Amino acid sequence: MSALDTLAASLFASTSPPHPHAPHLKPSETLIGSPPPAPLPPPRMATTNPLFLSIDAGVAKYRACVLDEKLRVVWTAEVDIGEELPEYGTRDGVHTLGDVVTTPSELRLHALDLLLEKLTRDSPDPTLVSRIACISGVGQPSTLHYLSHSFPTLLASLQHSPQSRISSILSSETAFALASPATSGDTSASSQVRDLKMHFGKLAIAQAMASEGEEDHKPLAKGVVLEAGRAELVRRTGGKVTSRSPVAQVLKVVQEKGEEDEGVLNRTERIVLESGLLASVFLGELAPADAADACSTGLFNPVLGDWDDDILDFLMAGGENNATKIGKMRELLGEVEKDGGIELGRIAPYFIQRFGFSPNCIIAPFTGPEPATFLSFPLTSTSPPPTASHARPPRDALVSLSSIDESDVLLVPCEIYLPAQERSVVCHPAKAWWENPLAGGAKSEEGGGEVDGTPEFVAVISSRDAGVGRALSRDLYCNGQWDVFSHLSAIVPHGGTIGLDEKYYAFFFPHGEATSAQGFIRFVAGAKVHEFTDRKINPRLLLESQSYAGTVMSLRLRLGRLYRALLSPDDPRLAKTRAFDACGFPAFSSAFLPSRIVIVGEAAQNPAMSSLISTIFDAPAFLPLASGLKSLATGQAGQGEQEEERDVLGGRKKTSAAALGAGYKAAWAFSRSAKGDRTPFRQFLGAAIDAQAAEETASEVGEKVEYEGRSATGTFASSSFASGSSASAPPPSILSLTSQSTPRTSHAAGEALEHEQTYRFEAQTSREWEEEDKRRNLEPDPPGLTLVAMPDKDEWRYYSSMLPEFVRLERSALKGLV
Repeated sequence: MSALDTLAASLFASTSPPHPHAPHLKPSETLIGSPPPAPLPPPRMATTNPLFLSIDAGVAKYRACVLDEKLRVVWTAEVDIGEELPEYGTRDGVHTLGDVVTTPSELRLHALDLLLEKLTRDSPDPTLVSRIACISGVGQPSTLHYLSHSFPTLLASLQHSPQSRISSILSSETAFALASPATSGDTSASSQVRDLKMHFGKLAIAQAMASEGEEDHKPLAKGVVLEAGRAELVRRTGGKVTSRSPVAQVLKVVQEKGEEDEGVLNRTERIVLESGLLASVFLGELAPADAADACSTGLFNPVLGDWDDDILDFLMAGGENNATKIGKMRELLGEVEKDGGIELGRIAPYFIQRFGFSPNCIIAPFTGPEPATFLSFPLTSTSPPPTASHARPPRDALVSLSSIDESDVLLVPCEIYLPAQERSVVCHPAKAWWENPLAGGAKSEEGGGEVDGTPEFVAVISSRDAGVGRALSRDLYCNGQWDVFSHLSAIVPHGGTIGLDEKYYAFFFPHGEATSAQGFIRFVAGAKVHEFTDRKINPRLLLESQSYAGTVMSLRLRLGRLYRALLSPDDPRLAKTRAFDACGFPAFSSAFLPSRIVIVGEAAQNPAMSSLISTIFDAPAFLPLASGLKSLATGQAGQGEQEEERDVLGGRKKTSAAALGAGYKAAWAFSRSAKGDRTPFRQFLGAAIDAQAAEETASEVGEKVEYEGRSATGTFASSSFASGSSASAPPPSILSLTSQSTPRTSHAAGEALEHEQTYRFEAQTSREWEEEDKRRNLEPDPPGLTLVAMPDKDEWRYYSSMLPEFVRLERSALKGLV
């Protein structure tokens, strides 16, 4: 046990009586224990040192992250659903039956209850929960919960039952019209996706012909209609509709109602995303949907900032055109909150009495995992310069490398609505109401200057289940070890061979929902092969394909095409682009690349992956210095069971980038609510990061001055082991301190000496690194970031030359031509 753990344990033991574990109850039980504990008195709101809580409701794990006023992580907690809630019979938090993947709504609330218990019970600071001033969080992606008509009444009764678990009152039998809704892993709604595409394809073609004055005389080919439907849905919702999309799942629920059953929707009071469910529980009343998270449903129009009436009309008709039930569907979906940092209300009395939260604690909107991850670091905009004088403008891209059951995601701020089938465009998750020009808030009140101009949208480029491919490659070719995976990825040459010809390609399509291709597909010299002659090259080629493409399309290609779409057609940087170019932009031009890559996620600290990403994007790669993300991992953390990754704070497990982003948003919401602050989110977070960097710099300078100010009359000369030397003699070196001539000392003196040697060595090494950086003219790391990889220019040119062939082979695989 570390010194910090010992101190924390003693502090907790001396200030608070032991709190017994609440037993894991079965869903049918109503009380936590016998006898029930007395309700806690409402604590007073702390006027100083407020804390901020974020809840990350992942598929398999629930995480809590507590930040202080300086946005530093002070405590974390975690619930593993499979291990701690076995009575629900889930595996990794879900039930799987073929293509159908569901999760019990009651389970999600039970996990929240356990998480708050851990947070209250295990923290060494008995005032931690009472000092939480604002709560926000992240809901499981693409999961809709169907709240029954009795849900509001049960939620109100929960406030009078502080001895009961949340899940015992809001149970599957009473609070939910559909006990186990589909999750993001469900792919059983393929026919519903086809119905949507056919309907909106016909609608788009009819509108186009009407605008041109043409009449519909002959039937169109099915493929033409489907393609038109795909494009129309992308234009309306900002992203491609798949069988995982909530809009397809809602249509499936409508179409599956039985003849004797009135249907799930008729028993439903409100349909909410998981972010809305969690916010409603904390508020004690139904909360509005978050606009950024609503964009993931396929029901929301990001430009209009509202639900799409034509889509709602089609859903309520059960697949047939009917324009009479739009109002009913709007009531089911509820209102949408476009301001991600607004105060929704105060925390419900249940949490005050049960867990000891302050009655003044406010609730900010909860959002989805991708918008929250985007908020984990303040990214610069993607706006290009007006001329080609600057080939690559300063702009950031954030890459989130997932664990096994999640997606790799590339996120960039986007000032223009540019939807496409290869990316999604969602509303900015932290754009305040006064930043909306229509709200008359384009000017700041005090300075009269322009507000920073928070981008309206965020572009999301995702690679579905990319971690699955890496895990399979690890098990097949690396003996199940991430260290071997990293080693092979590092030593294998790019493209799998040293020469310039016969380069190898590997693709991974885990589901085949957009294509007939599924699993690993390999190519040698343009021809498909079953396996490579040298099996060791598989991990490297898989990483290359994921850095390029992942599951569906290329990360780099899609980002380059996004930057291409931001330029005007007559921009000189597009002069050399051929009309039939497979990439759609000059592959060797740096104008279509980011200037900096910020990497987060559980696999972010794999050195082979960070180096490869840096080279392929021709940009330096950085890791955030947020304490909750620090780790000494060298492999893909979180995907193996070889070791338990822990943070430096009290031995706690590290948190996630999504939890940090939600925590930062909670701090911003509190600053707005309590102080009337109108600082945009990016400036708010940037100022906090700059302040942390300045504090760390001042601390390092202080340590350096303290070290250099020590003389021989200090620590070393005055100690008992400094024999045979005068007071003016120089301090002994590290080598002399460890030689055999060093006199024997006591155990305590030996520990002090060991600490002093380590301190001197680290200080000396740090100064040597600083001098080396100055000699090489290296710029210091930006505030809040640490450099982990620099691009290899020669390899980048090689990868750029491979892009056209890569696109050709990928298209062939997607179309089933190989």
